[in-house]
Amino acid sequence: MSDRAASSPRLALALTMLALSACASVPETGPRPALQTAQTIAAGQTFAPRGADLWPPDRWWERAGDPQLTELIDEGLANSPQVALAAARIRRAEAEARRIDAARLPSLGAEATGGLFRQSGSFGIPAQFLPDGWIDYGQVAINAGYDFDLWGRNRAALAAATSELRAVTVDAAQARLVLSVAITAAYAELGRAHRERDIAEAMLVNRSTVRDLVAERERNALDNRATLRLAEAEVARADQALAAAEEAILIRRNQLAALVGAGPDRGLTITRPPLSPSTPVTVPDGLTTDLLGRRPDIVAARERVEAAGARIEQARAGFYPSINLRALIGLQALGLGNLVDARSAFGAVGPAISLPLFDGGARKAQYRGTTAAYDEAVAGYNQTVITAYQQAADALTQRDAADKRLGAARRALAASEDAFARVRERYSAGLVSRLDVLASERAVLELRLAVIALETNERGATLATIRALGGGFDARGTQPAGRSDQ
Repeated sequence: MSDRAASSPRLALALTMLALSACASVPETGPRPALQTAQTIAAGQTFAPRGADLWPPDRWWERAGDPQLTELIDEGLANSPQVALAAARIRRAEAEARRIDAARLPSLGAEATGGLFRQSGSFGIPAQFLPDGWIDYGQVAINAGYDFDLWGRNRAALAAATSELRAVTVDAAQARLVLSVAITAAYAELGRAHRERDIAEAMLVNRSTVRDLVAERERNALDNRATLRLAEAEVARADQALAAAEEAILIRRNQLAALVGAGPDRGLTITRPPLSPSTPVTVPDGLTTDLLGRRPDIVAARERVEAAGARIEQARAGFYPSINLRALIGLQALGLGNLVDARSAFGAVGPAISLPLFDGGARKAQYRGTTAAYDEAVAGYNQTVITAYQQAADALTQRDAADKRLGAARRALAASEDAFARVRERYSAGLVSRLDVLASERAVLELRLAVIALETNERGATLATIRALGGGFDARGTQPAGRSDQ
């Protein structure tokens, strides 16, 4: 072995030791904040199990048994810009992950240059050694490179990109959940508007009949003009309520059309929703421990914490030397005909070491920025967890209260309908007047309006519970897109 060959390993070792000794110091940024867990959230008493392990299924809306609702939600999931936006973000994150992954692989390129060249005769080279005039030249070369990634910078960058990809993938599940809940809520409100229009029409008939009777009594001097004017005002109010119900129907149709990603004409094709029972929701046995994996927003926030942690490692690697292997081989010659000459071959191979010596504090600032971003991601995750438990508690409380209020309203309606039936019997027997019958009917109609409102409120509480429980999402059975070897 020649002295030159023997000295090469020693030179590489010396350069490596020099690089290690020249590493910049990593700044101390203090301890990292802790993540909220199911064990750190006190919720066992609030979420005491009340039934079997019944989490909402993936396509929970199908339990209503309404084909039109299922069609609207499927149409929205296929055409809504919200879902398309989430899908575009997934594709962008996939492309970024592939781009970063490419840095872990060797690079290979080729280049060729050529043209005309004339060397100055007044530039320190004796004229007898210069070619005369202009001469063509050319170079053809292949270059290769490989980053050894000794400190894991590229691996950390890929881990961050992969976690971000998983986060946006779960974001898409959150977008689908929000959209399906919004469509179902608007559909329920459309059903409410139709039923309220029925009541408004019946109330208008009732008030108009009362006005006619009062007008007849006023003509017969059995009532006064003030009573008649009050009756006429009641007719106007009933007419106003009917117009409001008609308006609500059109607005809900427009809202549904927009939610499914279509124009307002699509809303005109939506028929009256059937009166379907509210989907029962129980408190699953594992709610306190499983909620963190059932909510897509929580899972996405956790992935972003993982991404932020990987970016800290990526920034930390920037304080250490970068060691790359570079190689170049090719042909170059003055005179294109000389390129095929064996003497035109040239090349170079060896390590390239980049040392972070002084950059005015840029690396330290970047590192502190990544640690602050991690702290921010943890705080955002913890806030998402706390909000999720609050939303679940609020939804279950609202559902329980809605059941009680609706039960009481239905009992009141049943009693009022029974009283109305008895008043009509008394009217048939000539014991009460027609005005008494109409007054009793009005009380029934008003209670029916109250029941309709409470039934819609109960459906809203059910939807809030479904959304709070994650709407069928389960991180344990979900494999977000990403590299399988990470």
